[in-house]
Amino acid sequence: MSEETQEVLDENTIPENNQVQEPVNKTIDLSSLSMEELITELENLCEIQNPYSVSKRSEEIKTLFYKSLKSENNIEDISEEDSDEDEEKKTLHPLEVKFKNVNNKFRKIKSDYRKNREKEENKNLIIKENIISDIDKLSKEEESLKVTFEKFKDYQKKWNNTGHVPITKSNDLWQNYHHHVELFYDYIKINKELRDLDFKRNLEQKTIICEKSEKLSNDKSINTAFNSLQELHEHWKNIGPVSREYRESIWERFQTASRKINKNRNDYFLNKKRIFKGNTELKSSICKEINKLSEDNPNTHQQWNNLSEKLNELSEKWKKAAPIEKSDLKKSWTEFREATNKFYSMKNNFYKNRKEDNNNNLQEKIKICEKAEELSTSTNWKETGKQLIQLQEKWKNSAFVPKNLSDKIWKRFRSACNKFFDARKKHYKLLDKEKEGNLKEKTTLLKKVEKFDVSDNPREDIKKLKEFSEKWNSIGFVPKQDIQIKDKFDKVISSLYNKLKVDKSEKKTIQFQIKAERLKGNSDKLNVEKELIREEIGKVNKTILQYENNISFFGNGKGTERLKEDVLKNIENSKKEIEELKKKLSLLNKI
Repeated sequence: MSEETQEVLDENTIPENNQVQEPVNKTIDLSSLSMEELITELENLCEIQNPYSVSKRSEEIKTLFYKSLKSENNIEDISEEDSDEDEEKKTLHPLEVKFKNVNNKFRKIKSDYRKNREKEENKNLIIKENIISDIDKLSKEEESLKVTFEKFKDYQKKWNNTGHVPITKSNDLWQNYHHHVELFYDYIKINKELRDLDFKRNLEQKTIICEKSEKLSNDKSINTAFNSLQELHEHWKNIGPVSREYRESIWERFQTASRKINKNRNDYFLNKKRIFKGNTELKSSICKEINKLSEDNPNTHQQWNNLSEKLNELSEKWKKAAPIEKSDLKKSWTEFREATNKFYSMKNNFYKNRKEDNNNNLQEKIKICEKAEELSTSTNWKETGKQLIQLQEKWKNSAFVPKNLSDKIWKRFRSACNKFFDARKKHYKLLDKEKEGNLKEKTTLLKKVEKFDVSDNPREDIKKLKEFSEKWNSIGFVPKQDIQIKDKFDKVISSLYNKLKVDKSEKKTIQFQIKAERLKGNSDKLNVEKELIREEIGKVNKTILQYENNISFFGNGKGTERLKEDVLKNIENSKKEIEELKKKLSLLNKI
């Protein structure tokens, strides 16, 4: 078989999409991404020039997103038509709408790309048909050989620079073009020197292609190597013939490299097929285990709960047994659906026969609703938020109620929860705005304090410093990330107090007053400080008792009078210390 014939036949092996993989950052482990990050990754795919080159990755993102969504909402991956027991727990996730919008955007981009490509391919078809017609006319022109040959090379260049044509027309078009090229070479009997020069250049280009294709066999990415090979085949077809002595050998070299890459690809997919088969068999065996779950006809709520947990484990195991062949997806899914539906059908029948229990369960849910409605108008945001979350967990774990009863009560409960959480959100939004204003006000005050200098009148300075502290404490909270501004203020105030010209005792009292001021508004720290002072008073009292006890053992011998005086002095100092501690405690009690 000739090189030219082989080239024509090889074109039919090129996939219909004939797409070259565009660079995508595949180092990112999609399974480690959050739902927000998966949406961002899908948005990045929308910027890819060729959306078809990342279709597989977009589907993987979609699968992982809904897996995360279902996991977060604790929804079984069965279908949108699950049993009545699960309907009440379905909620609309705020990220799902955003994901669907981005996914629809990506699908539209794919559709527009396909339409534009079809339009471009039809345009290229007309151009290439005209080139063939022009080449055919060259043999009928009465111009110099040099001029005719230059025209021919221009037509070849234009052909090579023209993009893809519709795949249905590609083979016939290539055969027609190649036929007229050969006719041109044969008809005009181009001189041997020019022909040999052209043959040599073509041989060099085809040799480079062979070298590139041989390197591709070592590429770790099977798909990348295969797509690159298709591109090389396309390039090969656009290069003119070589001399007969090299025609078969250069073509055989290229075919040998191509066959190696195709074999690697075939081996890869054969191995993948074996894995798919094993996963299919595993999924089938799991379905058989699910079918056995309800064979003992459980007759208690606890038994059904235990079996439901086992079903969840088997369902998760079934999901992880992936991937499988597309041709087996429907059958495998149907088998899984039938097994799980059988289980849920028997479970639902069990609960439907428990009308009295159902009514009690409904009353329990009503009580939860009433409690939620009671809390819905509360402004104790932190504590009430915890209580409502506990109620949501209690609702989640509450017993089964039929769908005809559960829908209305579920909407009632959800409405009460939303009322509180919407109000809390609005409150914190306003609070954040208020905190920003407080930050500006405290920043201004801090700058004023930093510029303050003590005078020779410590009483006036103390009065002014207290006014600064009172003003500071009267201003509300600041944003959490800016809370360090208080440390700056306390440091400046302390520094100014240290500069005051007062005795050591008074300075010590002032320093404690500063400390006390810092504790305003923080009842926990204030109580801790009080308890520490009380403990210190207790320790000093024990010390006084010890001193008094020691005096009783002193005799009247020589030197004992001096010891007694020292002990009495220590007792007096300890009593003074207690008085100081009581003053501090009294100050704290007034805060």
